[in-house]
Amino acid sequence: MNKLLLLLALLCGCCALGFAQSKPIKPLIDAWRVADTSQTHRAEVGYAQLKKQKENLQLNLPKHQQLLGMLHAYLDQNPDDRLKIRLTMYEILGKFEFEQKRDVQDSVNIYNCIKLAHKLKDDQLKAEVYTLCAEIGRGTNRYILYNLKAIELQRKIGFSHFKYVHNRFFNVSFGLYQSNDYRQSVNYGLQCLSFKNIAQKTWDPRVYLFQLDVVGASYLKLNQYDSAKYYYQQIIDTLVKKPDPAPYIQGLWLAIAKGNIGHVLILQGHEREGIPLVEVQLNESRRLGSYNNMAMAQNILAAIDFKEQRYREALAKWKEAYQWTFKSEYYVVEQQLLAVQGIEKSYQKLNVPDSAYKYGDIYHELSSKRLLDISSKKLSAVKTKIEFDDIQNSLENINAKLQQEKLVRNSILAGVFLLTVISLLLYNRQKLKTKHQTEILNRDRMAKDLEIKDARERLGSFAKNIGEKEKLIKDLERTIKANGTENLNDSLLNYVLVTDEEWSKFKEAFSKAYPLFFPRLKQLLTHINPAEERLASLICLQLNNRQIANMLGISADSVSRSKRRLKGRINLPDDSMLEDYICALND
Repeated sequence: MNKLLLLLALLCGCCALGFAQSKPIKPLIDAWRVADTSQTHRAEVGYAQLKKQKENLQLNLPKHQQLLGMLHAYLDQNPDDRLKIRLTMYEILGKFEFEQKRDVQDSVNIYNCIKLAHKLKDDQLKAEVYTLCAEIGRGTNRYILYNLKAIELQRKIGFSHFKYVHNRFFNVSFGLYQSNDYRQSVNYGLQCLSFKNIAQKTWDPRVYLFQLDVVGASYLKLNQYDSAKYYYQQIIDTLVKKPDPAPYIQGLWLAIAKGNIGHVLILQGHEREGIPLVEVQLNESRRLGSYNNMAMAQNILAAIDFKEQRYREALAKWKEAYQWTFKSEYYVVEQQLLAVQGIEKSYQKLNVPDSAYKYGDIYHELSSKRLLDISSKKLSAVKTKIEFDDIQNSLENINAKLQQEKLVRNSILAGVFLLTVISLLLYNRQKLKTKHQTEILNRDRMAKDLEIKDARERLGSFAKNIGEKEKLIKDLERTIKANGTENLNDSLLNYVLVTDEEWSKFKEAFSKAYPLFFPRLKQLLTHINPAEERLASLICLQLNNRQIANMLGISADSVSRSKRRLKGRINLPDDSMLEDYICALND
């Protein structure tokens, strides 16, 4: 009797222990099981708790890790794909909040979650996974891709079912700005700003300031100065109306806005009004230790000194700006290029050829790296990845079709034996056909990957060739100056940098990377000549007139005239940009 009582006591103790362990995780499990359109908002409650816990890392991190252990133990005993996806997301978001290092396995796990969400046929859950994939892939080619996929699915389901939708548009806008796609950056940036009055509870005022800055900077790159000035003035008006609680943020963003307005005024010819505003940006950024903004303002002031033929003052400023870029944590390449190019030009004017040659080499190396980086982030590469994703969907549809055929076969098996035999034969035949189709799709996908890889390598070689040929021009310039020859332009114009063999290799790689470009161009101009083809393809790569001139062995003026003739042949209106129209042929 005593043994029986002891056994009952042990069983009650185990049950109580199990209940105590399940109590902390029960709210999460209940929220994660939801499959309707309320699932995102329900799951967000758990993520909000993570944000609160990070306020005391030492105390809350062990509790968080203990909770994860309980969740994993529950999932081991109760396998469920939906819970597995939610737990993976929760674990990775916890690493973000508790500032823990993420590893390669996190990327593998979240990518597997995409497959599981496909399997569940839950687009809303898939949109959440793509959002987290974008955050993990920040700074890579996948960053824009996954944000675009998330926006596509969120738009389909309805933006009201998601928090922080505006952040997806901001991420795309910022990524496109870094890829030099300024028009599309403005497009997505304005869509982001439109959420300010819709998602007020989740709206981050600092994201709003950053988005205004990206839109203003994009307009500045597009030479639309009034629009750029308008959005930077919006930053000032916002901070004046409702100052940021952090003095550092308040002071820095006011300085950034004023400095960019000053830059616009200088570009519009109002230097007397613009220079003091740029100096405000320089001095305030120096006070706050923002090296990137210090370099930005210093580059602008150095360019004014150079314009006024104060070459030594310009050189000193550009050198200082160049040193500051190495102390900045981000966004330095553009300012480095401006500083190094300025140093090179100043040494040329001061007749110090060795130093000019040295910084010329640095400039070409930085420029080539940046060109390759931008090329790898182009939206066309993103579209290719989306097409690859669609091929995966096609394979999944074929597998689903195969499962459906199995059900049909099983139904026929319940009938007459003779019909069963016939059905099996038909099924096997269809299975072989489906397998053959799957193999064809796999081969096509592998062939497409190889072609794209080869095309990108050739385009990378082409970009490197540009740098080498610009360096060659510098060598020729030094030689000609040393010999006392002044007629430099005539000598360079006689040097043809693109042979028929080079053009043939380039065109082959270009056609693989952008298969629709030349067919669309020939539809547009039925009697197009080879010179127009070369010009259009170089415009599509967003090379400037000087680079195109170097590649074609002609002068920059000749490039401008050729562009005007091509624009006339296409019958574009005067207010339309030929470059935008040519680049649109890839869309």
